Amino acid sequence: MQADRVTDQHEKWRPPTHLPVLVTDSSIEDGETPQPEIGTIGEFPLLFHELPTDPADPSIVTLRASAEPLHSGKPTRQQPRTDEQWWDWAVLLRGAGWTATWYTRRPVLGQVEVTGRLIGDLAYATTGRIRGRITRVRVAADRYHRDPDIPHSPWKQIPGTRHYREVTTAPRFFAGGTRTTDPAAPNDGIREVGVLVDLDLTDVSPPPLRPSIVPGAVSAHGTDLWVVDRELPLVVRVDSDRQVTEYTITGQIFDNPPAIRTRRVWAHAGGCWVGGWDGIYHCSLDGTVGKVSDAPIRDGAAHGEVLLAVAVPSRNAAELLLVRPDQEPVSSSASGWGDLESMCTVDDGFLLLFRQRDPSTGALGVTRLVRVDVHGIATLGPPLNTAVHSYRPFLAGTPPTVFDGTNAYRVLDDLTVVDAVALPVRVLGGGQIGDVMWIVGHPPDGTGRGGWWPLTGRPTYTAEHQYWLFTLLDAHTREPISSTPIRSSQPDVTIDSAGTVWVTATARGLHAIPDRTMTEPVSLDVADLLDRSRTHR
Repeated sequence: MQADRVTDQHEKWRPPTHLPVLVTDSSIEDGETPQPEIGTIGEFPLLFHELPTDPADPSIVTLRASAEPLHSGKPTRQQPRTDEQWWDWAVLLRGAGWTATWYTRRPVLGQVEVTGRLIGDLAYATTGRIRGRITRVRVAADRYHRDPDIPHSPWKQIPGTRHYREVTTAPRFFAGGTRTTDPAAPNDGIREVGVLVDLDLTDVSPPPLRPSIVPGAVSAHGTDLWVVDRELPLVVRVDSDRQVTEYTITGQIFDNPPAIRTRRVWAHAGGCWVGGWDGIYHCSLDGTVGKVSDAPIRDGAAHGEVLLAVAVPSRNAAELLLVRPDQEPVSSSASGWGDLESMCTVDDGFLLLFRQRDPSTGALGVTRLVRVDVHGIATLGPPLNTAVHSYRPFLAGTPPTVFDGTNAYRVLDDLTVVDAVALPVRVLGGGQIGDVMWIVGHPPDGTGRGGWWPLTGRPTYTAEHQYWLFTLLDAHTREPISSTPIRSSQPDVTIDSAGTVWVTATARGLHAIPDRTMTEPVSLDVADLLDRSRTHR
């Protein structure tokens, strides 16, 4: 009888066709997620957070899904503070019309029923996704209070005060931090955490077909452009006449890429190197392809035809691989140096920036520079006498400079640093191509110490879509040369022999950066060129 009841309950279960998703403020403010708007199609990277049932909270739902282990089913120790730690498992929940990554403290497998919140977050945090038509948008906020008897006391969230207000379109930016709403109650405040979006999973057209190639990285030599796909083991060479040569490397298909860029490409006179999480390959001008190494590559840089790659064969281990055409790689240990943060070429070889990080807590430690010559001889610099705190420090400029958020440090010959003139604003990333330095950041709003920099005033460019500002700078003076709106916050960048700067910025093609500031980049549809070449074989 009990078995019959369980069977009846199972048969009565119908997967929901409408689901709420809490889209975080950070994913919208970062620009990765377009502002959700009623009536449009929304697609979000998806996390699941288990919570108790709460009929008063419309963001909490009970779902059935298939649980599949991620990361080979191995747990990870989490230790946000010295007095707290736990182990969790990364699990992919696969439901009807959605998938979500769940970091669970209890191991699960197979069909499960879970209660909690679906969260639209930044893509790096999850392999899950959901897509549907947006039928409702509500700004989510929590109430906070601080102790009036303690000066400068911290704001503390008041449990059970989550509330929502109806909007047609989500804000582009949310109220930063906790703000008071009543002058008569200075110790009471609210904090906006994102928007609760209701999705109709049925009223949506099928997703568009994937282009034949999605440019993930690009490198130029002469007027040739070498492009590698973001997920597929596919490389194309586009010559000055826009003729395409297609190469298939014997690499992995990355269904859920572990990073925004799974492979990189470095062009030289005889072809190109391709390096990524599945090893190093070489593509020659005669159309042949060879595998050079199985080692997973974090990053690399090319000095002519010589490639220096940093491999991460296992956790907390690293090695340098120096590769030349038709020669075996030369390897040397880089263990104990920390995580590679940035690398670039210099006159006599390569310059690398490493930063140590506690594997349990993520706390940042010693930062140091390493110089490697074209023969693979490494010189390890001393620990830097200044802390490097930003999420993405990078090397660029002439002479080489470490850019760390709003700070900058010029690299000396002995691999120590001294203070340098910093950029006027904090940027998301940057690098150098030839004699030109590039940066990517949010468009300026005229506030802050940077004002309208790198522009000369309020931008006249208008767009319905989210964009980031790609700026070319003089590598010596750091004076802006041009600024261009692009559709990616993490482009790959190269420059050809004609002086044209190319970036990967959309799913279908490359974009050439125009000379005139705040004008649309010129698109080169690599997928269309590849499709045409395939039909004419």
